[in-house]
Amino acid sequence: MDMKFICRAFCVFALFALFHAMPALSAEKGHGRHGGKPAMKESPKKGETMEGITLKIAGGEIQSGKKVVRVKQGDEVKLNLMADKTTEVHLHGYDIEKTVPPDGVTVMAFRARVAGRFPVTLHGSHSHGRKKSGGHGEKVLFYLEVHP
Repeated sequence: MDMKFICRAFCVFALFALFHAMPALSAEKGHGRHGGKPAMKESPKKGETMEGITLKIAGGEIQSGKKVVRVKQGDEVKLNLMADKTTEVHLHGYDIEKTVPPDGVTVMAFRARVAGRFPVTLHGSHSHGRKKSGGHGEKVLFYLEVHP
């Protein structure tokens, strides 16, 4: 077999193993859907700007047109989420779920420990009849790419 093929196969396997290990790790630290950590609401004070990446959800779509958010592995990521109505958002791979109410900003903060491309999806009734991911009735809002 070609050595290049073997190296690629090993890398894919390693990423796959890490991808499936992350939900357990994040739940242990209280970041997962089973960790019981409530969504944080933060609003900037007058004259202040928010740190991180701000994404607005309206009508079940990201309004900036941004379909991929790119970060570096090891970065502290802070996604400031706003929505026009109560929305459930799930970052796959890191197994982080947040409820985004229409009256503020919900922060999804975490360290990007695992490299890869991870879908961020809508949960619940907001996704009926729309593009699905993984057979769970989830609509992909955007992808988080974590680069080594």
